[in-house]
Order: sequence, then C-alpha cells, then structure tokens
Amino acid sequence: MMKNNPFLTVFLLFCIQVLLIKYLDYVDIEVKIGEGLSFAFVCFLIPVVSIFLTMFIGESRYKKSFKYFTIFIVIISILGFIALSFLAALGRSFNH
Repeated sequence: MMKNNPFLTVFLLFCIQVLLIKYLDYVDIEVKIGEGLSFAFVCFLIPVVSIFLTMFIGESRYKKSFKYFTIFIVIISILGFIALSFLAALGRSFNH
C-alpha cells in the first residue's frame, strides 16, 4: 500500500524541510530565511517537487488525486508567499 505513494513522498519532503530550517536556525548560520531567493526557495521547493512527481508518475491509482493535491499545494504556496512577503515588507517599513 505504501509502495509508490506520492503523498508519502511529499509529506516526508515537508518534514525534511522543516527539520532543515530548524537545524539552520539552531546552528545560527548567517542566512536569513525570510529574505529574497532563499525565502522563495523555501516556499516553492515542495510544490516544484510535487509537480515533477505528477509529471513523471506512471500509471498509478494515486495519479488523479495526487494531481489535485499538487494543484492545491501550488495555490497554497503562492498565497503563503504573497502573504508572508507582504508581512515581511510591512515589518521592514516599521523598522525605518
């Protein structure tokens, strides 16, 4: 049942991304996640991987539902990117 399950792959990628962000915050590397290209990378990494999985997934019983799930993830990541960019710009404007 778990073999070739794209939902499990996306969930594990999300967990790895969260753990990586927490680790980078713990190590205190001089990279600010909320700025520029790194912020876009964090927001759109999993949707891009999900799109690639949708394109290269063969005949599977998960194909149609995973396609809808990918569309949902892309829409949520775009809305999240817009909202967080707005809030970051608002925070920077209050600092000046």
